Amino acid sequence: MKSGKLYIQLILSVLIFGGGYWVGVQKPGLIPGIGGSSRPEISVLNKEPQSQNKIQIDMSLFWEVLSLMEKNYLDIGDIKGDDLLYGAVNGMVAAAGDPYTSFFKPDDNVNFKDGLEGLYEGIGAQLGYNDAKALVVMAPLEGSPAEQAGIKAGDRILEVNGEDVSGWSIPKAVDAIRGDAGSEVTLTLYRDSGDNAGSPFELKVKREQIKLPAVRLTYVDNNQYAHLRVLRFGSETVSEWDTAVAELTKSNVKGVILDVRNNPGGYLNAAIHLGSEFFKDGVVVKRRGVDGVEEFKVDHPCKLCDIPVVVLINKGSASASEILAGSIQTRGRGRLIGEKSFGKGTVQEAIELRDGTSLHVTTARWLMPNDQNIHKVGLTPDIEVSTENASGPFGDGSDDAQLQKAIESFR
Repeated sequence: MKSGKLYIQLILSVLIFGGGYWVGVQKPGLIPGIGGSSRPEISVLNKEPQSQNKIQIDMSLFWEVLSLMEKNYLDIGDIKGDDLLYGAVNGMVAAAGDPYTSFFKPDDNVNFKDGLEGLYEGIGAQLGYNDAKALVVMAPLEGSPAEQAGIKAGDRILEVNGEDVSGWSIPKAVDAIRGDAGSEVTLTLYRDSGDNAGSPFELKVKREQIKLPAVRLTYVDNNQYAHLRVLRFGSETVSEWDTAVAELTKSNVKGVILDVRNNPGGYLNAAIHLGSEFFKDGVVVKRRGVDGVEEFKVDHPCKLCDIPVVVLINKGSASASEILAGSIQTRGRGRLIGEKSFGKGTVQEAIELRDGTSLHVTTARWLMPNDQNIHKVGLTPDIEVSTENASGPFGDGSDDAQLQKAIESFR
């Protein structure tokens, strides 16, 4: 069992947990198929002795249920041993009652890592709901297959591959639209205005492998201000950030608009590095674990500590994003503009297990430099600006009311 990096990630997909407890099964493989009149037998390896620490579990119920499944379940030959194992482990982990402590099956583990690094296969469109609670494309990514196919922000999705999406959740829609690079997905869309408006129409989109940048730098208001957007806190965030900061410091801008909207978080060390850019010294964040409180201070000479800054946040800003934004706010370095953030104040450790599985376990809570705990509360912006009626995730260009308010705040 190898220990991985500490991260503070908002888990966007909901896992359905099975019941049961882990019993130390190692590589159980497939349950044999039914042959002749005999039923398949469930063979369990590596029975672990009863726990010697504080948690004592009587495993007799587990073995009783496993035996009853073997004897009575009609389609026992169709069940994979791994499925039983993963269901048992999921149930044990879920019993902690913490949505961020979770067990990842091999495929889920790969998808989680890819998502943290901005890598996935699909069409490159951000999904959401409109005021009528209908599934819509909030924005196609620049240069993505979705944009190239003609999909526009605000397009309502009626069907995916001929299946009605009424009542679908966002994760279900994402799973249906994503797929292997090179494959196609057919979307039935409805548009209120412009080309193809007024009646349903179909678009076939060829999926591709998409790599999202971690940091984007643009300039706004006649290049007077830098718009520095952080999309995720992955392994490349620090290097991309350093490159962007090196560029903007040569531009003589009057201020920096730091944008962490819809950024669900990521690695703790990346949040500390980015936070350190705005302070000459002192604490960026604190972590309270079983061994007490640890302070994480500025870890390198700052390049932006003398330039005015405002931070854009919304309800999709979580964990690492909240650390970065919250440290700037609580230390009086800059104001927050937008909407209240998500409110995730815990730290997880990703532990790699056998066969490509992993355990993500909550190990600590993080605190603002002033000891504020924002878990389940979120950060409150100094200037509240809603995007409830925006055409895209924040609006587009001049329609981005939060960005426009940030520009106005410098004047």
